[in-house]
Amino acid sequence: MVYQLDLSRFLVLPGRRLMAIIGKVNMKSDAVARLFSLMEREQIKICKAFASFDGECARILAFLDVTDSTVPVDEIGKTSEALGLIKIEMIIKSPVDGFIIDRASHPLVAGQYRTILLRSPGYEEFLLGIREWFGRSGEDFLYHIGYRVGMGHVSFHKELAEKIGIKDPVQTYKNISAAMFQWAGFGILEVEELTADGGVIVVKDSFECELGKNSATVYSQFVRGIIAGILAELFGYGFNVVEEECIAKGDHVCMFRVKAMPQMKPTGP
Repeated sequence: MVYQLDLSRFLVLPGRRLMAIIGKVNMKSDAVARLFSLMEREQIKICKAFASFDGECARILAFLDVTDSTVPVDEIGKTSEALGLIKIEMIIKSPVDGFIIDRASHPLVAGQYRTILLRSPGYEEFLLGIREWFGRSGEDFLYHIGYRVGMGHVSFHKELAEKIGIKDPVQTYKNISAAMFQWAGFGILEVEELTADGGVIVVKDSFECELGKNSATVYSQFVRGIIAGILAELFGYGFNVVEEECIAKGDHVCMFRVKAMPQMKPTGP
């Protein structure tokens, strides 16, 4: 079972007075429940919250609707700190009603790596634009870019695998790389079979191929490159990756057949 995860660190409620707070909460107590209860009593509505844990504390980013409250958030913060519920690090205010956005968090990181968010309107223009402007050459370009993207991710995959005692590249791909593919939002990757000689990999709900609906042929170039790049870096030699089924042409999934090319790095589709 999968579910949609909302990563938006902003809030739009026309006509409402909005704020956000960032603070540290001690997770060994009932501080979070008491804090939320205090805000509820003061008619402050918590609309959205994010938390990251650091040992015994959690840093919380909470978006608040304070329209109906008669008590300033600054005072609520002081009261909460005096009760030992939270240490307020920042209060984010907006110059306009109805909109608040997190401008305190920078840079965004995933693990120790800087991360960017690229929403579908942006990556759609990128992927479709390359194809429209450069035709077949554009598809080749997307494959090579995907390949380099895949290569770039592998050092982290190996690092994670080493920490949990996995040394076999097949197991690294199945347990780490496949999961990280979905974590990044590319699609749901499942390994039907994989050995050092090749195998079959399935991608459900590919973010690339959903853009090519009603295509007469298989569509994946960027994702196909990602798969090839990751496999090459994990195994130390190239893999020929061929998409045989694709949601863009009406199939239920995108299915890739991979075949090892020992001592060779793929140079093109």
